[in-house]
Amino acid sequence: MQPNRLIHEKSPYLLQHAHNPVDWYPWGEEAFERAVNEDKPIFLSVGYSSCHWCHVMEHESFEDPRIADILNHNFVCIKVDREERPDIDDIYMTAVQLLAGRGGWPMSVFLTPEGEPFFAGTYYPAEIFAQIARQLADAYQNRRDEVLQSAREIAGVIQQVAAVRYEQIEGEPNPRIVGNYLQQMRQNFDSIHGGLGTAPKFPPNTAFPVLFWLAENLDSEDALQMALRTLDAMALGGIRDHVGGGFHRYSTDAEWLLPHFEKMLTDNAQLGWAYTEAYSLTGNAEYNEVAQDIYEWVLREMRVEGGAFASAIDADSEGEEGKYYTWTLGEIRQVLPAALADLFCNVYSIRPDGNYRDEATGQVTGRNIPHLRAPLHEIAAELGMTPIDLKDKMKTAREMLLQARLRRVSPLRDDKVLAGWNGLMIESLAYAGLVLEKDEYIQAAGEAARFILEKMLDSEGRLLRRYRDGEAAIPAYLEDYALLGAGLLELFEATEDENWLAEAKRLANRAIADFWDDDQQAFVNTADYHERLIARVKEVHDRSTPCGNGAIARLLAKLYSVTGEENYGYFVYRTLRSLWSPIQKYPQGSDSLIYALLLLAGDELEEVPEAEEAQPAMPSTGLPVSVDMHIMEGGVMIRFLMERGWHINGAEGVPEELVPTRIEMSSTLPLIFGEPMFPPPDTLQTDESAQPIPVYRGELRVVVPVIGIGEVTQDTGEIRARVTCQPCTDTECALPQTVELVEQVRLQLRG
Repeated sequence: MQPNRLIHEKSPYLLQHAHNPVDWYPWGEEAFERAVNEDKPIFLSVGYSSCHWCHVMEHESFEDPRIADILNHNFVCIKVDREERPDIDDIYMTAVQLLAGRGGWPMSVFLTPEGEPFFAGTYYPAEIFAQIARQLADAYQNRRDEVLQSAREIAGVIQQVAAVRYEQIEGEPNPRIVGNYLQQMRQNFDSIHGGLGTAPKFPPNTAFPVLFWLAENLDSEDALQMALRTLDAMALGGIRDHVGGGFHRYSTDAEWLLPHFEKMLTDNAQLGWAYTEAYSLTGNAEYNEVAQDIYEWVLREMRVEGGAFASAIDADSEGEEGKYYTWTLGEIRQVLPAALADLFCNVYSIRPDGNYRDEATGQVTGRNIPHLRAPLHEIAAELGMTPIDLKDKMKTAREMLLQARLRRVSPLRDDKVLAGWNGLMIESLAYAGLVLEKDEYIQAAGEAARFILEKMLDSEGRLLRRYRDGEAAIPAYLEDYALLGAGLLELFEATEDENWLAEAKRLANRAIADFWDDDQQAFVNTADYHERLIARVKEVHDRSTPCGNGAIARLLAKLYSVTGEENYGYFVYRTLRSLWSPIQKYPQGSDSLIYALLLLAGDELEEVPEAEEAQPAMPSTGLPVSVDMHIMEGGVMIRFLMERGWHINGAEGVPEELVPTRIEMSSTLPLIFGEPMFPPPDTLQTDESAQPIPVYRGELRVVVPVIGIGEVTQDTGEIRARVTCQPCTDTECALPQTVELVEQVRLQLRG
């Protein structure tokens, strides 16, 4: 089979798909021109090289000639590496979250030739995906007006959400917000296993700097214990690669045992910093050991020629997720002497039938994920050994197993160099080198920094995002400037070399010049010279790494502290002021912006403030559903939060004896509201109901667009939402509840 156009790309993820029968295009003008010329919609698939479910969908759907024929005949197909193009990923992930009610990868989005989405989701099994593709192709051909109208409405909402234009009234940043921040953290904290929430559980990378700052500067025992309990539990669990060092992406369970096995540069950079900081604050040598295990893995397996760092290592090898990292009892006994094998299996919870269950089926696989059932010093006492003796024996066993593992077929390494991601690791290594007294870490950080500054700048001195196979390309985004700048600043702190400070300032100044938006009084993720997409993103909430505004605010706050140059402090303050309302509503989601505020103004605090009393979003009915309203310039978002075991009914197709969920909008301003945009519901089949019941569980977000504005006589007023829903379990329902939500707003009138 002839390769498709992706064979000419540099991205390892795109190259993985170069031999699919799907007629893939990379993102670019050629694909969109063909869509216009042939009057076809676009199928956009976004993923990344180490994504397990991306591989599953490729194998099930994109390698299937039958499904490829459906796609090739009806659509122009585009593949995007989200790590190369976070701007595309951010925009269309918003569509997925709005339309599907959840996000994730692979991202599957159907677009008009103008790039406006009309259907969006994530992974689909092959038969369901084929059915969706046929139905959407039919809708585009036979119900074109309906599809285009829907796409225009969705694009309009995305533009408002991406720009964070809800919460019109600015606020005055106040470091006392950390009282509410800690209260939210306590409410979501898993006191047994550490971390936030339940399964799946992600390392709270961006929270660690805030928690440790509060512990060090305000003596917050709560903050310290939440951070340390999480780090302790992760260090014991299967999310940690006990044999080779480093951490996997996330855990599919609450106990940190069963991970998705991909290993990301970004996670390990931030966790290396966190374990180093934990050691700095506590003096506990076990944190030092975990940190050094991370950095030894990074320097052994993640460096590319020239000293920079690769992006990720895949979860799969030989067609199986986790095969490279897991062991049968027999494989361990083949490598280790009998007595050492017995001891290792006892310490690391190795079972004859395996402790690794398949995520999808729950079936025992016969393989084991090494993990500690308790800290080594506790196991040593239990076995009547000294901690040093047990540690030495386990170190020998792990080294022997690592050498055996290195002879296995290894997972793919995504060896593209990303500027911002390298910045995170440069910062982490430089800081760890200083704290742990490891000069080789500082040297490695300097080599990576020089690589980027020598190979990843264009002719005008602008930073480029990606380097691979001798080519630097793609104009860098806000996060690249901010994260690399922070890495160079940390190198200055570690070496006192003024050149690193000068380069950090140059990047910061360039970011201010290219990414500051005077109209919105905050930073946007793309500059004027980037490709213009259907929306321009202004981030306020973090994901696994700091959001763009958080990353740049953190850098500028540190530069202000180091240099005393007031310009840097001014831009931090203006950013926080512009984004204060969404930060205030959900401070836990804006760790990096909270951290920047503490760096800028935390010295105003003498102790952790009490959390301010929050007004309930609904009357205190005692029922397990809460509702709140977020105002956007382009509409309104109604959010429902349901406790575990409860659901609410869908908006349509509900049996007569049940009450559907309804949203009725009104305003004292001349706003014309469109129909509420409910995402597709789940279904529930009960013995009492002949038909499946459409239901929503967990969190539901419903967007109500503003489709018109009448004659404006005043620019301030109220928006009201009358929301009716009926909380139910799978066996019984409570009485319906109705709540009135009211928000004061001010129109932003433009001449």
